[in-house]
Amino acid sequence: MFRGVGRKLAILNALVVIAVIALAGGVIYLVLLRSLNAEVDRSLSARIGEINDVAVGGANGVPPSDGERDGTADPGDRQVLQSGDTILIAVSPDHKVMYNPRGIILSGVPVSAGIDRALTGQSDARSVDIAGIGRMRVVSAPLRHDGTVIGAAQALQSLDQHEAELATVRWVTLLGIGLGALIAVPVGLFLASRAMRPIDEAFARQRTFVADASHEFRTPLTLIRANAEMAGHDPRAPVASIQGELGSILEEVDRSDRLVEDLLTLARADAGRLTLDREPLEVAALVSDAVRTMRPLALERGIDLAARLSDRCEAMVDPERLRQVVRILIDNALKHTPQGGEITVAVGRRGRDAMVSVSDTGAGIHKHDLPHIFDRFYRSDRARTRKTGGTGLGLPIAKALVEAHGGKIAVSSEPDRGTTVTFTVPALVHSRQAAGTREERALS
Repeated sequence: MFRGVGRKLAILNALVVIAVIALAGGVIYLVLLRSLNAEVDRSLSARIGEINDVAVGGANGVPPSDGERDGTADPGDRQVLQSGDTILIAVSPDHKVMYNPRGIILSGVPVSAGIDRALTGQSDARSVDIAGIGRMRVVSAPLRHDGTVIGAAQALQSLDQHEAELATVRWVTLLGIGLGALIAVPVGLFLASRAMRPIDEAFARQRTFVADASHEFRTPLTLIRANAEMAGHDPRAPVASIQGELGSILEEVDRSDRLVEDLLTLARADAGRLTLDREPLEVAALVSDAVRTMRPLALERGIDLAARLSDRCEAMVDPERLRQVVRILIDNALKHTPQGGEITVAVGRRGRDAMVSVSDTGAGIHKHDLPHIFDRFYRSDRARTRKTGGTGLGLPIAKALVEAHGGKIAVSSEPDRGTTVTFTVPALVHSRQAAGTREERALS
């Protein structure tokens, strides 16, 4: 049911991983680019400072270098520019080259945009593409004497080495994106499958629950309809003649009402809205009262129901809810204990908790049924529990009520030897202290 959702989550996860890798690579690339440009700019600015010193010495400009040459471009100029060496050029305010120690003569050098900005008194740094040379970093600055711009200087350096470093970052980023996609997609599908498994199981249980609830309601509704049709078959019949049908209708209504109440209790427990009216109570007294109310049913079925209250302790509980738990466990034991059997309800302690156990001498529960004993609508013997009116909600309700009190419930059973259901609830601290005081007095 959720396989499509799992695939979408896996793809989304892969896209997130790719985006993170791309973002990280982009940030690293930009930081490295800025760092490399700043490093080159500092070096070129320092060289321009040397030219400015010469300019100040000459007062009216930079004298031509011995390396200046007239004529056309030399193929060696390209090698010089591509070698990574720093090229220095100075021009006068009328854009005449006044200083070119390397004798570079090449189209696009010096870079006019940088020179124009420098002649206005502003420094300029930019990366440009020189035809036949490649990417170069160009720093331009004004030459000043007594505060007056007497020319402009420009320093150039090839970025081939830096471009190689940046290309490495780009390739590593692309490789990371590719590997991220190859790894993230299958891993995402695997994790999504594992994550969706509990959800699939929960919805499967929900579907089973709805189907079972519908089945449980179908029986009483069918009987109500059948009895109503029988009662209305002869409109002139006296009421006394249809008392049986009316009684059956009322019985099924009561059964449906109990089923609805059970379902509401479980729904409230699932939603965490099961309200408990807690008060400090003696657990033994509460259990004793529940046993007393259930004893007539045990006598009617020929079953011995006994209480063994070996210890006394108080707990902060909802008396009606906890009494309901005890009645559910006794009723469940009565349904599965044959005539002449025994049911023992015991109250004791287990560490810091008050413990209540209900043991019977019935047929017991098979091992394959024990893991499902608290599942809703689960019945290990459907035919027998159907006859006794069981819906398979008793133990789930008992479990929900015990856990709402902060306790735990467990079942142990052996086929043909009986079953014991035990639950615990946290005992009050002062009750343990009182018990310790009683023990001390007994020893003294």
